[in-house]
This record gives sequence, structure tokens and C-alpha cells, in this order.
Amino acid sequence: MILRRSSLLIALSVALAACTPTPTPEPTPDPLASYTGQKLNWAACDPTILGTTDDLELFQELGDRLRCADMSVPANWAKPDSTSVSVSLIRVAAAAPSKRQGAIFFNPGGPGGDGLGFAPYFASFWESSANTMPNAAGLKQMAAEFDLIGFSPRGVGASSRLYCGSNELAAPINPPASDRSDANVNNMIRLGKLIAQSCQKNPVTPLINTDATARDLNLARQLLGDQKLNYIGYSYGTWLGSWYAKLFPANTGRMLLDGNMSWNETMEDAFGLQPAAFERDFRDAVAPFLARQNSVLGLGATGAQVYGAQTSLSQPLQSIMGNYIAQLMYGREEMPLIGLLLKPAVVIDGVIKAKPQASLDELLALSTQQTYFSVPELNGLGVQLAQMLLFQRDQELNAQPFGVEMDSFSSTFTAITCNDTSWKQTLAGARARDDQDAKNFPLIGGSSVSNPCLQWKGGPSVQQPSLPGDMPPVLMLQNELDPATPQEGALRALNSTPSAKMILIDDEPQHAAFPYGTDCVDGPITKYFLTGQLPAGKLSTCDAKALRSGETVVPVKTLKVQGGKLCAAQPTLSAQSLSQQRLTLARNETRRIIEDNARAFFLPKLNLKDAALKIENCQ
Repeated sequence: MILRRSSLLIALSVALAACTPTPTPEPTPDPLASYTGQKLNWAACDPTILGTTDDLELFQELGDRLRCADMSVPANWAKPDSTSVSVSLIRVAAAAPSKRQGAIFFNPGGPGGDGLGFAPYFASFWESSANTMPNAAGLKQMAAEFDLIGFSPRGVGASSRLYCGSNELAAPINPPASDRSDANVNNMIRLGKLIAQSCQKNPVTPLINTDATARDLNLARQLLGDQKLNYIGYSYGTWLGSWYAKLFPANTGRMLLDGNMSWNETMEDAFGLQPAAFERDFRDAVAPFLARQNSVLGLGATGAQVYGAQTSLSQPLQSIMGNYIAQLMYGREEMPLIGLLLKPAVVIDGVIKAKPQASLDELLALSTQQTYFSVPELNGLGVQLAQMLLFQRDQELNAQPFGVEMDSFSSTFTAITCNDTSWKQTLAGARARDDQDAKNFPLIGGSSVSNPCLQWKGGPSVQQPSLPGDMPPVLMLQNELDPATPQEGALRALNSTPSAKMILIDDEPQHAAFPYGTDCVDGPITKYFLTGQLPAGKLSTCDAKALRSGETVVPVKTLKVQGGKLCAAQPTLSAQSLSQQRLTLARNETRRIIEDNARAFFLPKLNLKDAALKIENCQ
């Protein structure tokens, strides 16, 4: 009887449970809702937002189309319900709103470059009646049909900034290519360790990486109401753009990657190509160019003689000049300035070798008695440059320990290069490679043991995305002799990405190009952005412009690219000549930003353009 009653109670309980409605579970709150639901506070830009007082007239020219906003983004995209950081944006609205196709975002490279100014600078240049480029109409139409968006990536500019620094002092470092002693190498290793330690003490450092910036970009796209992100990235900006395309293939629109890193590989792979590329560019393109100006510069009638003028300099003058040469190789307009600086270095080095015990004061006095150029108007400049080099030489010879204190650019550069991908080489392996680079590529080789990523504890803070099966098409633009992002890495990215296509500028020695100023290069690019139509072939080649007025393009005897593969062949001579174009301030500024953000060396800026014009006029 007891068993029957128990069975009955169980049956009744089941029946009652069946009659009780199941409660509806509470919806899980979206941790990104506060970010995706925010309204961008577009407002008039502070006239000093770009860090200068020189842009008031430009801002007035663009009027109400120019607006600024701060976007709130998760500090840690993996934990979006934690704290937030700010990303600064500038928008120049499409000149023809009824024809608007979307927005184009810009990144100038680095990593750590501030691209905030690209929107106003490009808008001004592309729309200017002074733009006499062959494809000026296409650029103007792009500004009419797209919003142009500049932004400060997290870590730099007007966004939330990153700083690394500490109290410890690093020891002076002798020229890496010539001093391979244990003491000097250990000083480089210690510098890398101090930089790594100072950055990793900052809790924000792990959150500064390409993955986070790509997700910041995607949020900006959503808040603009665009289905797809259109993008132009230079140098490291190709790494960022490709990372975005791999993460968000369905939301990737028209994308130009100019001056390409090997973006399917690692940061270690990409930066490892630079010493050889800088040496090749200087030896095979810049030195022969300077030899053709021998009547004024007097550095030698052949490229080999000019190259030898640099490599025969005594230390530390050779190292000082190597850094200046590397700095000036980023832009084709600056290459004549290499000769203007190298000749005084050669002359004053002869004085030093003749009087090795002379004091700085004695050398300064002797520098005023030398003849530097065959053109009298340039000799005053020669004295000034020789004395500048003598002061720098004296500082190097009497260098003191220095503090590890990095600005936001350098801090962000370090964080991203160390956080994005693993650096697998050991310090012993890096030293062995440096020994070879110092011997074969003395211009900048021999110092990779100072890279803080070799001593970065914990490895990368993010996972590099793999190439998805639905990787969208991207258009690559590449200079054959680009020193900072070499063709070898760019071609590896092209060949490993079935959906990518490339325009290669044959014999071009500078870093990055667009807008370049020829129909062959700029025409397909503007057509792609305006219509979505990519070039037909996997790889198409355009001739470079001549480096100097009145010259034909001089072919470079180096690696030739055919069918997307490297092979040894002789480039063909192009009859194309350079027509001088007066570029606007806006274009010059965008070019300067690209060059500054790509440079691995932070050197005094040289203002020698007037002297370069004198060389031009003296021929």
C-alpha cells in the first residue's frame, strides 16, 4: 500500500511539473552593446589636432566636410566588459554625397604611425586644381564619392597613448657593423633587454597590437553604417590591412596595400629582409644615380666608385652617414641630398685621416678651408654639413650612458612588433646573423641583437589570423627596389594569397608610391576604387619614372620579377622621361608621414631641398 501511494505521488508530481510553464531565460547581455551602440560625436576639429599650427588654412578650405570624433573601444577585445580606450578619427565627407560609395580609411605605417592627417591632406591634394598628375580626374572622383578617414591607432597621436621608459641607463654603442667585440654586442643586447623590460612593465602594452587595431577599424566601419571597409595602407599598413581582411573577409571592401611586408609570415621574417634590401638599393640604384651627377658632386663616375666612397669612410663617420643615407632613401625626391651630404663626409674624412690627432676645434677650422663642390654656390653648404658631421662624430666618440625613454611612436612600434608574432631566433643566432650582415650589408646591418622582441617575456599577446578560404581580393602595389619593405617579402605575400593581385613598379627605388603620377600605376588603382574592377593579371608591371629631369629611366641590374616569381634577368630600358610636377603641400605632407613612419632610425631631419634644386639647375 505504501508503494502504491508513493507511485501515485510521483505521478502527480510529474503531471504538475508538466503543467507548469518553463520560465523564459533572461537574454545574455551583449558585452559590446555600449560600443556598437555609441554615436560618433562628429564636431569641428581643433585646428591643432594634427600637432601643428600650420593647418588652419587647410581646415578652413575643407569647411564643414571636415569633422573629428573620438571613438570608445574596448581596451581588451577579449574582455570587452572591462575598461575602454579612445581612438581619434578625422573624416572629410564625400564631396558628392549623392554619389557616396562608402569611406576609405588610411594607415601610414610604422607600426606606430599617426594617420590622422591623411584625410585632410589627401582630400586637399586630390581635389586641388594644382594637381597636374595624369590621373588627377580619378583622384578627384575618389574624393567626391568616398568619405576619407584618417585615424590615430591606439597607442599614438590623439588616441590613448602608450609610453615605455625606466631609470636604468644603457651603455653607449659603437658602430655595429665595425665593432663586433663582445663588449659592444653585449651593450646592444642589454639595450634590447632594458627596452623590453620597460615596455612590459606597462599594463597597457599587451593591448597594443594589430589584432586590436583591426577590431577598432571594424567598429569604426560599423558606426559609419558601411557594410564594407575600404582601405589604403602603406608599409606596416599593409600588415594591418591584410590582418583585417583575414579577420573580417565578409566586411572587406576595396583595399590597396602599398609597400608590402611579407604579411603572411612573421614580423621576424619581414624585418630580417631589410639590411640586404637597403644595401642593394643604395648600391644598385642610388649610387649609380649619384654617379650620373659626378660633374657637380665629384663622388665618382661609376656607381662602384660612389659606393666605395661611403664604405671607405672611417668610423664613426661611416656609421653616421649610413644612417643618414638610409633615412634619405625612403623618398625619391630626397635621393640627391645623399650626394650633398656624402661629399662633405668624404672631404672631411680625408682631413681626419691626414691629422688623426686633431681636436674638434682644429677640425672645424680646417673644414672652412676645404673645397667641397665644383659649383661655388654649394661650398658654403658643404662647410655647414661638414661641421655638422664633425659635431656628430665628436658626440659618438665621447658618448655617455643614456636613459631608456621612448615616445609614443617608439613605444607602440615596440609593442606591436613584439606582440603580433613570435620571434624564434635566439640571441646567439641573432649575433651570428649580425656578423654576416655587418660584413655584407654594412649600411645598416649588425644590430638586430638589440631588438627587444628577442627578450620579450611571454611571447605574442595575440594570434595571427591564418589565410581564410574566402580571403577577399586585395590589390598590392610594390616598388621593385623598396628598401624598407623588400620585393622578396612582398612577392611571398602575393604568391601565398590566391586572391591578391600586384602592380610592380620596375626599377623604382623609393618606399611606397601611391599616388605615383603615371597612368600605368594610378589608373588601375583609381578604377578599382571607383568601380571595384581589379587588373586582369596576377602581376602587372609599370615603368618607373626617371629620378631626374631630362633622364631616361636607367634600368637596375638586379632581380627581375616575371610571373610573380623571382628570377635573374636584365630589365628592359624604358624610354619614359620624368616631367617635373609641382606637388602641393598636402601631397608633400602625406609623403613625409609615410617616410617618417617607415624609418627605423630617428635621425635629425635635413633641410637640403634648396640645395638639391641648385644641383638640378647646375647640370
